[in-house]
Amino acid sequence: MNFFALLATCAGIIVAASHAEATATEAPLVCRNLIDDDANGHADNRGVTTTDLIGLRDIGPNFGTDLPKSPLALSPDGKHVAFVLSRADPALNDYCQALVTIDAQNQRSLEILDMTRGVIDDVQSIRGFRTTNGTSIINNPHWSPDGQYLAYLVLVSGIPQARVISVDSASVVFTTTSETAVREIGWTSGGRLLFGNEPEAARLEADIDQRGHAGFLYDDSFVPNRAARPSIPAPIPIRFQSLTASGEDLRLATIEEMSERAERPDDRTSKGLLRSVPESRGLAAQLVRRDWTSLSSPTDLWIQHADGRRERCNDPACASGIQNMWWIEGAKRLLFLRRAGWGNSELQFYSWDMKSAPKAILKTEDLITGCQLASDMLICLHEASNQPRRIVRINSDSGARTILFDPNPSFRGLRVGGVKRLRWKNSIGIECFGDLVLPQRHSNQSKIPLIVVQYLTRGFLRGGVGDEYPIFPLAEQGFAVLSLQRPADYYMTIKDGSIRTALDARTINQRDWNDRRSVHSALMNGIALVESRGGIDTGRIGITGLSDGVSTVQFALVNAPGRFAAASISTGFQEPKSTQIYGGSAWAKQLIAMGYPSLSDDQTHFWSTTSIERNVDKFNLPILMQVSDNEYLMAMESYGILKANNRPTELYIFPNENHIKTGPAHRFAIYERNIDWFKFWLKHEEDPSAKKKSTYDRWRAMAAQKNWAP
Repeated sequence: MNFFALLATCAGIIVAASHAEATATEAPLVCRNLIDDDANGHADNRGVTTTDLIGLRDIGPNFGTDLPKSPLALSPDGKHVAFVLSRADPALNDYCQALVTIDAQNQRSLEILDMTRGVIDDVQSIRGFRTTNGTSIINNPHWSPDGQYLAYLVLVSGIPQARVISVDSASVVFTTTSETAVREIGWTSGGRLLFGNEPEAARLEADIDQRGHAGFLYDDSFVPNRAARPSIPAPIPIRFQSLTASGEDLRLATIEEMSERAERPDDRTSKGLLRSVPESRGLAAQLVRRDWTSLSSPTDLWIQHADGRRERCNDPACASGIQNMWWIEGAKRLLFLRRAGWGNSELQFYSWDMKSAPKAILKTEDLITGCQLASDMLICLHEASNQPRRIVRINSDSGARTILFDPNPSFRGLRVGGVKRLRWKNSIGIECFGDLVLPQRHSNQSKIPLIVVQYLTRGFLRGGVGDEYPIFPLAEQGFAVLSLQRPADYYMTIKDGSIRTALDARTINQRDWNDRRSVHSALMNGIALVESRGGIDTGRIGITGLSDGVSTVQFALVNAPGRFAAASISTGFQEPKSTQIYGGSAWAKQLIAMGYPSLSDDQTHFWSTTSIERNVDKFNLPILMQVSDNEYLMAMESYGILKANNRPTELYIFPNENHIKTGPAHRFAIYERNIDWFKFWLKHEEDPSAKKKSTYDRWRAMAAQKNWAP
């Protein structure tokens, strides 16, 4: 029985086994979209649509780059891998998820242990206050020491809770009922579940409610762009509780239980230690910054012996770029993964026996992340430019890859645009790269428009940072797409050891817009390289971006006026007044420390090279803005000045969204509107759908103001 048929079969079992919680019992009934599509992966030779893209099944969040931790959990006996499978449903405007296991050795049918709905937003500490930017947590399951249970996080009535599942019976044992979010889970060596929640967060929010009775005094805790309410300070202390695997004997975690999960310090290491990977016999592989005072210093790989001796690997393969390390074969070999090659675009796996030179076993421009060691094999997530994420096993001797699980078999039957990796340098010599995607059905006799998508291009080409600009569907509609990798920060070119703090890095980046000029030249040189290959209509180039990508768009519009024929952005432009007002006083202080002028200073010279408001007469192109409701105020200054000057501009605001928009219905609408926008302004094409008539009436009216003729 194949995977998708198995999912359908197991759904009824999960309903019967789940507790009477709405999110648990209803999820299998409404989450058929996790299972009910083309399960056989046959080739129908059609192009990728926005429906295909929004419906991809995911293992872990898609950041577009390496994951900070693995979504995969290896069982104690090393025979199985557990993970959470997720899929967006625009009709529900929600996510369907399944906790599943697969065989770690062979490609066999997976087992479904639980199904639920909703994703859990991650929380961050920014400038000392709690916030969320829309990214989801990496919901990695945790095996009990005996391998009989799995614990993971689920969303119940909007609150993250810990849930324990019996592996043998695929049934819910219990779900916590914490009044505050459960943020961390784990197991003790004795088989008790540890879970950490945030009672202090509830107290702080209640205190803010109470203060509101007398009115809030405005201070650094406010971010007006997000809410007319103070933010609570961060980080929030975590309180750990403990209970048995059957959900009994709930109590506060003991000191002994807490000590099991604490990282043990290594007092034998030197300053500049970035990472230490110990081995049971006393060895430790260490990454150490050569100049521990400098952020731009190279790193070295050292081996720390049990007797205190230390030796450095002097091979060029050990110099900088190492991302992860694993001991294999009883510490006879060290396997390490590094970034190298042109602009660090390549991933390289090395095996080192500490007697001879490290041996390269795999080099690839694909994205491999989330690796877990299973005996002498690595179980990893793998994705290519034209292949969504899947689970592979990597042989530590040969580097050979074996597919263990592909969550999107039907994607293999779709026609994707051709992908070509391009390499170039920017004006200050930084190595840059990008992926050029061309339509499969394209006549070489006609030139086509180009759209730039930013600003990471590692792994599967989905929709750029924020996933709003659907690359392959755009190519299917007749566009060439340049997926641009942002070059390394400008401060990394400073090698004199003077960059010692994050503020040092931000300040040198900001001085005379050093970093923005560097990124701008990478963009311009990349477009010039694409044009030199032929086939691109240089008068029909579109540009897109979110966050840092919007800064790139803004700088390009001001400093390369006329280069672009249409734009679409996902966050507001940075302007003199709104940046320091709606971003809040804490951000204003940080900007001033970096070199921005205060609102009381003369800002004319500083903003002359980047402000939309100060340079609105330089450019005249259609600009689409699709922003979240907690960031739209930052867009209003530039939107207002553009509209006042009769620039063809349209603004959409999405409710209950953050910096990264996650609502499936919103994401799908953004996909579709971006395609319609660029087809209208760059190809003079309209969707004949009656429901879009009013949209095209507005766009035609905007075009008529400047005598354009889409």
